[in-house]
Amino acid sequence: MMARRPFFTILIAAAGGAVFSLLRLPLPWLLGPLAAIVGSVMLGCDRLWLPSWFRRIGLVIVGVALGMRITRDIWGAMADHIGMMLVATIVTILFGLMQAWAIHKLYQVDVITSIFSNIPGGLSEMATIGREQGGNLQIISLFHSIRIVTVVFVTPFVVMTLSHKPNLLPVQPASQAVGWMQAAVLLAAGALGAVAAARLKIPAPYLLGPLLTASLVSFALSLTGGAAGTGTPALSGLVVKGAQLLIGAGIGIEFRREEIRTYRRLLVAALAASLLLTTLTFTLALLLSYATGIDLLTGMLATAAGGAAEMSLTALAIGADPLLVTAFQLFRVMFIVTVFSFSVRWFLKRRGLCETANRQAR
Repeated sequence: MMARRPFFTILIAAAGGAVFSLLRLPLPWLLGPLAAIVGSVMLGCDRLWLPSWFRRIGLVIVGVALGMRITRDIWGAMADHIGMMLVATIVTILFGLMQAWAIHKLYQVDVITSIFSNIPGGLSEMATIGREQGGNLQIISLFHSIRIVTVVFVTPFVVMTLSHKPNLLPVQPASQAVGWMQAAVLLAAGALGAVAAARLKIPAPYLLGPLLTASLVSFALSLTGGAAGTGTPALSGLVVKGAQLLIGAGIGIEFRREEIRTYRRLLVAALAASLLLTTLTFTLALLLSYATGIDLLTGMLATAAGGAAEMSLTALAIGADPLLVTAFQLFRVMFIVTVFSFSVRWFLKRRGLCETANRQAR
């Protein structure tokens, strides 16, 4: 009976991912399983369960996949535009902190949860780090799920409208799956990085350890150089989708029926916060365009608070600069999950908030 529960949980999660994929919704193999599991919980299915190491495997794979995207060209674009990226990221973080303060005051949500719910560092990243600091995983996941859907739908629509192109061209990001041997080496290195990060007590070790390790290994082995036209090396799409499924399902099983009903009052707040953040990024792109001469549409996609793959695809479709868009997006995520997360951890420990939150969570 115990063995059937993970199988049944994965089956429901896979069905959710398939439905979201058929409907062409954003991040189908992350948000689909999450929505399917939460929906099942709402319908009274309380037998869903996954071992904790399932989600850790998913995090290791996603960390490696993200690390592999930090190519030599990306490093170059980051170095050339480091000032703009830093300003855009800090402004976005400051606005997120303002929203966090408002949510904390208006809805009596604890400080840690409010912070990690409103900083656009990625659903799996913020959910993982926020939970480790004692935040409420359900609220954090709710806010970021709504943010991702809002940004991924609204930003490309606005940019396509401004570019006078009626729809997205059938362009795919230039990437090529590495061989199984290379993938095995990178995943093994990522797993070792996760173990090392856990021993060093780095936040979200099963994500950050593999991410940093994969980026260094990829660069050292010149995997990103490649032959002309071969594209950026990447893990197999099937592997990445499976990892996203494990993460989405792992988050979903943390929800409880009574808690979901309690958090319904935050739905409007989460949507309002997402729309305000999107408006801010549009304004920020306008200011960057005026101050630096960067193309406005490229700036809008580069400063968008989420959906790196979707923003890069839109850039390819309208003739914007996909390299700069990807560099901006990865810099924001890297800065938030490393510098910002370490800073918040230090601040919360100094204030004694982490210990209080962890005691309340237990």
